[in-house]
Amino acid sequence: IGTKERWVNRPAADPSELAIASIREGAVPGIHTVTYTSADDVLTLRHEILNRRTLALGAVIAAEFLNGKRGVYTMDDLLK
Repeated sequence: IGTKERWVNRPAADPSELAIASIREGAVPGIHTVTYTSADDVLTLRHEILNRRTLALGAVIAAEFLNGKRGVYTMDDLLK
């Protein structure tokens, strides 16, 4: 599919963009679906969070990482 340089939360206008869609739904903790569609088939990967405990743990890990730091950080910084 070629190299993607960035993701956008809208239909991709440029071949270097990867289009994503996000929907916020009330009390649903989190359903994440990645779908690849071609002319011949569809591949779907789905991850469903059953409660907010996992999300809370991620927030604590991010807070510990940011403790004492100043500036703007991304997930790339956290994962290094």
